[in-house]
Amino acid sequence: MRHFSVVSNKGFCDLVKALDSRYVMPSREYFSQTVIPDMYEKVKTDIVTGLSNITTVALTTDSWTSRATESFVTITSCHISDDWCLKNYVLQTRAMPLSHTGQNIANVIQEAIIEWGLPEHPPLVTDNASNMLVAGRELGCNPHIGCYTHTFNLAVQRGLNVNSVSRPLGRIRRVVSYFYCSTSAAAVLKNKIKLLGMRQIKLIHDVCTRWNSAVDMLERLLELIGICRSQK
Repeated sequence: MRHFSVVSNKGFCDLVKALDSRYVMPSREYFSQTVIPDMYEKVKTDIVTGLSNITTVALTTDSWTSRATESFVTITSCHISDDWCLKNYVLQTRAMPLSHTGQNIANVIQEAIIEWGLPEHPPLVTDNASNMLVAGRELGCNPHIGCYTHTFNLAVQRGLNVNSVSRPLGRIRRVVSYFYCSTSAAAVLKNKIKLLGMRQIKLIHDVCTRWNSAVDMLERLLELIGICRSQK
């Protein structure tokens, strides 16, 4: 929407008028109600046509929440063309204000299958959340494959929960959290790094959904410690 506002910006309109006074600037509504929908329909028609002759199309789906705390479900497709080229499409991203139950997600996927003219019971790739497992079972997807990255993360998180690992990680996490939660402490740290004449770096906090964030957190803390020691 920010890009559409350019066409109604007085400065931009004056610039266009200076370049060519005969040119009539299209309105914001023209772009949002005509140009974009026409582009979408054309691309959608091309994709539907391309998928119509494919016997097996695999789907991938996940739900996510925007910074505005709005929930969405995105569905992508993947297939191999007749000339053995891998084709991927982002079919849709739709708002989903309803509860993310397995049945509701299954309904969203089923509507997408109908809308895009896809074969019934497609192979499905999702994370390992219980609602996704229910959705795959309700749709009769065969096979229903858990995302490798998500499965790997779950395995690593179990290892990180071992006491000999979780205890030192917990201590490091508390140190990092202190600088995240205290603006004054973060300002002091930033000033100290500046006084040392080193490049500004920030501590990284790990998140449970990304195992490698724990590695990033440790590496960044060790880098900061190394800087401090080198200046002694």
